[in-house]
Amino acid sequence: MSVKFDLDYSEVEKLEEKFKRIPVNVENVINSYLHKEGTTKAQDKIIYLMPTSNQKKKHAKTSNPLKSKNSNLGFTIMTKPKFNYLVFPDQALGTSKGNASQEFMKRGLSKSITDIMDGLNEHIDRYLEEEF
Repeated sequence: MSVKFDLDYSEVEKLEEKFKRIPVNVENVINSYLHKEGTTKAQDKIIYLMPTSNQKKKHAKTSNPLKSKNSNLGFTIMTKPKFNYLVFPDQALGTSKGNASQEFMKRGLSKSITDIMDGLNEHIDRYLEEEF
């Protein structure tokens, strides 16, 4: 179970003027933000939406259940193997069948996009101030 974030060109158009001011390493500047702060923002939103049962036990929501895989200008958030069972409430499978699909992975990533893009803008602004 995973969700993938990629920069959409329409979102990049808003940053285009700033990119023109960054010399050769614009991808490195973007990746440095996405692979650290961007993944954290996405994971936080996903974890916030994760369900917990009424059982008195340690829940995935409080157990750092996610990891990320970096790609150029993007990343993928996935569950750690121990927490792969989260696919069941997320997609309403197995014993969760008959319940509404919660899609907390997809919804969490969607809710984080504005924060990620705002953070990327700030990151690029700081970079430009430091470099020029």
